Amino acid sequence: MRKLVLILLFLFFINNALSMAKTIIWQCQVIEINDEEQINGKVNKYKIDVTTPMVWVGDETRWSGFANTTFAYDKANHSLSSGSKMWNGIYDLIERKITFTNNDADLKVLYQCKEL
Repeated sequence: MRKLVLILLFLFFINNALSMAKTIIWQCQVIEINDEEQINGKVNKYKIDVTTPMVWVGDETRWSGFANTTFAYDKANHSLSSGSKMWNGIYDLIERKITFTNNDADLKVLYQCKEL
């Protein structure tokens, strides 16, 4: 009986830990490049995991992670940031916007997203 209670408690804690994981999928469209409005901009899907933190790009059948990229989640501002040698990104989880910047190319790309 005691083992059964311990097993049930263990399963309860595992379930609670897994329920805290937060992964969202966004469909995003480019709306600005270097502060110039874009019409019919490129559309991408992003899978965002704030617990790892990690971001993948792709679709329901194939997702690819960003190579050589570091991620950080800011709980206070509800945003995720990414950084690599070429691109930096800010994922605003409240406004559902992504901003990618490439300082070497003087390029700033703004996506507007909706949760799927």
